[in-house]
Amino acid sequence: MYFHALRFVQNDEDAEDIVADVFCDLWKRIDEIDLDSGITTYLYRAVSTRALNCLRHKNISPVRIEALEAVNEKRMEFVAKENLDDEIYSKEIRRGIRDAMKLLPDKCREVFMLSYINGLKSREIADAMNISVRTVEAHIYKALRFLRARLKYLSLLIIFFDV
Repeated sequence: MYFHALRFVQNDEDAEDIVADVFCDLWKRIDEIDLDSGITTYLYRAVSTRALNCLRHKNISPVRIEALEAVNEKRMEFVAKENLDDEIYSKEIRRGIRDAMKLLPDKCREVFMLSYINGLKSREIADAMNISVRTVEAHIYKALRFLRARLKYLSLLIIFFDV
């Protein structure tokens, strides 16, 4: 964000102040701000707006400000597209994880979910399922190995074939 602000204001102190102000504002208004389009998009837009306002207050040429606004709009289109791509990829990965988990043997899936989804320790899982800690660890190892292999395959499909 600092380098984004610096492109506009071309002054270290102003860029630092702009970024600090944006993050302070975000912290104060986190419950009010709509982040549906993604945090990255919000931050870039907020930094850009503050940087342009900074330039206006310094009486920078309106022609330069218009040029910066035009360049910024192109950047924001790129950032929005990048966020959409990330969101699609993330959804595909989550779907792939859910599908792969369905393929795990029942006990293995149950142990894995208790560990990674519910956050239970191996001892707690062992006590709850009346099995040894070593068996719990074996199930977790088996699940992770299986999921890594499946997700590696899914990632390659997504990257190469844009699935």
